[in-house]
Amino acid sequence: MNKRKKKLKIINQDEGAMVLDKSRGIYFQVNATGVLMLEGLSKGMTVKELALELEKTFFLDKKQAEIDVNQFMDLLKEMKLA
Repeated sequence: MNKRKKKLKIINQDEGAMVLDKSRGIYFQVNATGVLMLEGLSKGMTVKELALELEKTFFLDKKQAEIDVNQFMDLLKEMKLA
């Protein structure tokens, strides 16, 4: 199976970022949490590592951080970005 490499451009803004998928010409907006997760994924962080980073950065409890990461990953899959 030949997968196209996704080329995402993240344009930081005050409350998050605009993300452009250059390979398909679509864009979407994410909040600060989404920016942190996208940057972490680009560095090869695992889901567990992302949840831990959310806990520390945004003072979330472990369960909420895990829920947020899983929902974000589901969204990326739905958008065919993961």
